[in-house]
Amino acid sequence: MDPLAPSLIAFRHAPVALSGVCYGRLDVAAELAPGDAAAAIERALRDHDLRPGVVWSSPLSRCALPAAELAARLGVPHAIDARLVEIAYGAWEGRAWSEIERGDPDAYAAWLDGWERVGPPGGESAIEVEDRVRSFWRALSPACGPASGASPHLLVAHAGVLRALRVVACGASWIEAMSAPAPHLAPERFPLPAPALSLAAP
Repeated sequence: MDPLAPSLIAFRHAPVALSGVCYGRLDVAAELAPGDAAAAIERALRDHDLRPGVVWSSPLSRCALPAAELAARLGVPHAIDARLVEIAYGAWEGRAWSEIERGDPDAYAAWLDGWERVGPPGGESAIEVEDRVRSFWRALSPACGPASGASPHLLVAHAGVLRALRVVACGASWIEAMSAPAPHLAPERFPLPAPALSLAAP
């Protein structure tokens, strides 16, 4: 990818204090305070000589709070978009994965077998996440901010959204997107669509 080309720089949010639990869209707090997470992202941006023109996030606090803090530090807009929320797990939200496997074995087996197109009860499939993330990505302008030139867009994201971006922006298969790690608070760069549609930053 051309390092000078307009881009989207995405960071996964800081880890959450849950283990073995399906939390998806639950608004659980991150282990790092928003200011500490924002500082970590800001350091990474300096290391890569990046200055975004807008900071995007989902509405969930583990993304939205550090994104707001980061935007304030950088003096750029913070934009929340519901299309960037984590995958919905429906009836499984808040339950331990081990309990889901025991208590809902048929649905769990069907999901494991066809997760790209089959979602949990009341939840989303990978393809449904891909569709809404594609809608967001296609609307991004090649430059953002009032005098930004080719300033990148920045996104504080969930793992499911990062993996969907690998599919829609980089042409990966879902198997490929899922097999690569999505480390917390580490930058991942995506190309913008070409030709891009115009979308004014707030």
